[in-house]
Amino acid sequence: MQKFLSGILCLFLSVSLHSQTALDSLWNDPDVEQRIRKGIENNRMADFSIQFPQYKGTTEIEIHQLDNEFFFGANGFMVQGFDTKEKNLEYEKIFASVFNLATVPFYWKTLEPQPGKLRFDSTSEPIYRRPPPDVVLGFCRKYNITPKGHTLVWNNPTHSVPDWLSKDTLQIQAAIKNRIDIIAKHYGNSAIQTWDVVNESLHHFPQVIMPEDYVYSSFVEAAKVFPASTKLMINEVTSVWQGNVHEYSPYNMLIRNLFLRGAKIDAIGLQFHFFNEQLHYDVLAGKAMQPKQMFAVLDLYGRYNKPLHISEITIPSLPNNATGQQNQAKLTRNFYRLWFSHPAVEAIIWWNVVDGTAVKGEDKWNGGFVNNDFSPKPAYDELKKLINVEWKTNIKAKLNTGDNFSFKGFFGSYEVTVKQGKKITKQKIIFNKDGKHSATIL
Repeated sequence: MQKFLSGILCLFLSVSLHSQTALDSLWNDPDVEQRIRKGIENNRMADFSIQFPQYKGTTEIEIHQLDNEFFFGANGFMVQGFDTKEKNLEYEKIFASVFNLATVPFYWKTLEPQPGKLRFDSTSEPIYRRPPPDVVLGFCRKYNITPKGHTLVWNNPTHSVPDWLSKDTLQIQAAIKNRIDIIAKHYGNSAIQTWDVVNESLHHFPQVIMPEDYVYSSFVEAAKVFPASTKLMINEVTSVWQGNVHEYSPYNMLIRNLFLRGAKIDAIGLQFHFFNEQLHYDVLAGKAMQPKQMFAVLDLYGRYNKPLHISEITIPSLPNNATGQQNQAKLTRNFYRLWFSHPAVEAIIWWNVVDGTAVKGEDKWNGGFVNNDFSPKPAYDELKKLINVEWKTNIKAKLNTGDNFSFKGFFGSYEVTVKQGKKITKQKIIFNKDGKHSATIL
C-alpha cells in the first residue's frame, strides 16, 4: 500500500510538472520543454524516505518544505531605504516572501566616500541604494536570508571607483589590496561567505587605468585573506549570452586563463539585464535569447564544474502597461524554469524588487516585480508560484505501523508533523543533494 501511495504521489508530481511547462512555453518547442522538465526532476529533486519506528497504529503525517536548497535572491539595496517605517517593512516582507538570498552592496565609491572612512555600520551617513552592509546583514539575520557581497573590485568610474583614488597604477594596486584586506577582516569570518571579487572586467573605461593583470591579482589577494571556505566569484555583463558563443568567447578565455594560473574562482556569475528595448521585443518574438543559445552558455561555463549564478536580472515591463507586465511575467517564468533546470546553476538573482528603485538611467525599464506603490505585478505572482508552490514539496498522508514513507521531493529543509490521537510531534529535517536522502522521526 505504501509503495502504491508513493508511486501515485510521484506520478502526480511528474504529470503536474509536465502539464505546467507544456501550457506556458515561451518557445513552444516540445524538446525544450522536455529538457526543462527532465532537468528539474533530475537536478532539483530526488527520492527520499522517512522512517517512523516509534509510532504504532494509524498515524497522520504532514511533510512541509520550509526552504529550497537552491538560492533565489535579489539585491538588498533598498533595505531601510524608503521614507517611512511602513514602507521599509513592506519591502522586507515582499523580499522575504520569495527570496532566500540578498546581494549586499560593497561599491567602493559609496562604501568609502572619503579615504579611510568606511560606511560599515548602521550609524553611517545614508546614501540612496547603498545601505551600510551591517544594515543589510541585520535584515538577512531577521529573515534567515543568505547574504552575498558585491563587489570587491570594479573599474566603473560612475558607480564604483572613488573620486579620490590615485591615477597611479601602483598606488591603485596598493589601495585595492588594502580594501580587500579590510573587508575580509570585517566580514570574512561567517558573516558573508560568497563574494563577487571582480565585476565586469571585460568592460573597459578609458578614463580609468587599472593596474596590469588586476583581475588575477585581486583573486590572489582575496584567496589569501578570506577563509578557504569562502566562495569567490567572477561576474560579467549580459553580452556573455549573446553572439556566437564558443570556447574562445572572451569571458571563457579570461576564466580559463585565470584557472590555468591557479586563481581561486569558486563560482561564475552571468548577468541578465535587458537594457535594450529591441532586445526585449526580439526575445518575446523568439528571435533572441533562444533556448539553444541559453543552454549552450550554461553548458560552456558549466564545464568548469563550478556553480553558476544568474547574478543580476532586469526584465522590463514593456510597454509600460498591463500588456507589458504580462510580457515581463511570461519571460520571467520561462527563463527561471530554464535556469532552474540546468545542473550547473545554483542561484538566480533578480536585481531591483520595486519599480522606480533602479539606478538612474535603468529605472525607465520598470524592471521591478512590484509597482512603486508595492502592489504586485504578474511577475511577482509567477515567482511566488514557482518558488513557493511548484518547486516546494508538501504532502499529507496516513501510515500504519511499520510503514516507511517514500516520496520524490525538492532538495531543502522540511518540517515533518506527526499526529497520533491527541499527540502532535514536529521535527525538522534536511535533504541535501550531496547529503542523506533518508531520515528517522523520533
